[in-house]
Amino acid sequence: MQFNQVKLVSTVETVPAGKVWKIESIIYSTPIVANGNATITFSVGADASILINGASIVTRSSRGVNSSQGGGYYAVWDIALPVWLPAGSTLLSSTGVNSISIIEFNIIP
Repeated sequence: MQFNQVKLVSTVETVPAGKVWKIESIIYSTPIVANGNATITFSVGADASILINGASIVTRSSRGVNSSQGGGYYAVWDIALPVWLPAGSTLLSSTGVNSISIIEFNIIP
């Protein structure tokens, strides 16, 4: 493989023939917030997803309970990166995602 370019994907794009894409990071539109006090808050709607070949893939999920309600826990789950996409795959940012940072490689026979 040979490096070709770095891309930010936000609208539907297809991996060209003779290329592979490596998803490096997700740029989220909704932050996750946890303050430094005893009260833990979280952003409602902080869950996020992308579409790969039309299928929704959850990239981040967050759950929290305000400590004043007796719970006091906060959890964030993120997709493990990188993710590799072969030629012909489609990619699109979806819920809670501004763009997807990818590296495109040429396949050298």
